[in-house]
Amino acid sequence: MALPGTPGQRISDLCNGNHITQKELAEKIGVSASQLSRIVSGETRTVSSDILIGVAKEFKVSTDYILGLSTVSVRKSYDISELGLSEGAVRGLVTGAVDVQILNRLLEHRNFPKLIDLIRIYFQDTAAKGITARNQLIEIATASLSDLMKEHPEHRAEAKQDLQLLNAQKMGEHEAEIEKIKNVFLAILRDIKKDIDNGEQPGYNGLIN
Repeated sequence: MALPGTPGQRISDLCNGNHITQKELAEKIGVSASQLSRIVSGETRTVSSDILIGVAKEFKVSTDYILGLSTVSVRKSYDISELGLSEGAVRGLVTGAVDVQILNRLLEHRNFPKLIDLIRIYFQDTAAKGITARNQLIEIATASLSDLMKEHPEHRAEAKQDLQLLNAQKMGEHEAEIEKIKNVFLAILRDIKKDIDNGEQPGYNGLIN
């Protein structure tokens, strides 16, 4: 499906969307500002391959998108190093060991970045350190209550209830994180299942909200 408008208009839109002036873009791709200006204004109707490739690389879009031949702005091919994927990860995609349709739906979901952030926090033990410190404070409090029970047996019943309450507040160092990860992941799965049941194709979730 072709896009309306001219390559110059799309270059102008890309500049505006990325908060870069035409002059700055011209400097980055090694052409004169006046030459780029003529392309954007439509005075120059053809775009040289050097300028086309330069703009595509700068904005990380496909040349077909700039030319209006495709509505998909992302270029079709990337070097593995650009994507940050390991060779093993790419092999799983290429060989079909990973269901690409399901992977697309996961990656495109609006809450997938949140899920990845939660997993990163879990791997880095960021929250676990806080939970450990919290549990240590509870242990200090329970130790004080135990001493109180020994020194004042008449308050044993009350202190015992407080001890039980405090001990119930203790958490496993990763318990809260895993629960959050599980809740977000299950919510994503439910959304994807709903999309599949409604016949929506990959790309829907990632393009709204």
